[in-house]
Amino acid sequence: MLEYTTILAIDDHTVKDLRGVWPTWMLLKPELRQAPMIVIYDAQAGDYRYWKKRTRFMRDHRNVRLVAWDWPNQDDTEFSDMDQRERMLTAFVKLPPALVETPYWHKLDCDVVAYAPGPWIKPEWDKHYPSLIGPGWPYTKPAEALATLDRWALTVPPLAPLRPMDVAVAPGSEIARKQRICSWCFFCSTAFSKLVADYCPGRLPVPSQDTLHWYVAWRRGDNVVRHNFKADGWQTVHARKKRLRLVKDVMDQYAPEEGCCG
Repeated sequence: MLEYTTILAIDDHTVKDLRGVWPTWMLLKPELRQAPMIVIYDAQAGDYRYWKKRTRFMRDHRNVRLVAWDWPNQDDTEFSDMDQRERMLTAFVKLPPALVETPYWHKLDCDVVAYAPGPWIKPEWDKHYPSLIGPGWPYTKPAEALATLDRWALTVPPLAPLRPMDVAVAPGSEIARKQRICSWCFFCSTAFSKLVADYCPGRLPVPSQDTLHWYVAWRRGDNVVRHNFKADGWQTVHARKKRLRLVKDVMDQYAPEEGCCG
């Protein structure tokens, strides 16, 4: 069975989402309790004591480690145009290779609800040594992201000789159509992620962790598994009210005596 460490990233916004969905994870996906968990917190929003207090709702998981993310320096004008989303997604490229001791790490977004019980980690996955396992997705946005990565790859010696993606984009389109994976529930080979981190010592070539990981895996010809995690009882719900309604329905069905967090 796949050995993994779960990785979460939180800031002042996403920690509220995590608090809301957390009871469903612990109730319906108890396998998470058996794996180490690393929570990357935004150190520019608060120190360790601040985040320890804000994550007290996670006490029912006995192996949680909080790790600070304080990059880039707020005084560094080179990154003055970097938004919060890019900052936190960059953490998924930079930190797991240095922290994870298991063969794989598992990213879960903080707006993901566990809505049904049942197995969701497939025994055959670790027999084929995939670099990535994630939900399928039909396009990349913005449209120029893949062309940007093709140009960037020419500056990375191990990638430069390999075939470019060279995806044609329809005039005026905001997306590049090519089957890929996304990462709201996602497994990444730790060894593979170390390569990607080495290729990106500074700012990421595109502000998207999963686009970068998928692109590098594709260019290298690595095994990438597209898997329907929704069929296994996971669902990503961006709208807060809709997500909390689903959490309430789940908890009312499977643990009516416990209720849920808001």
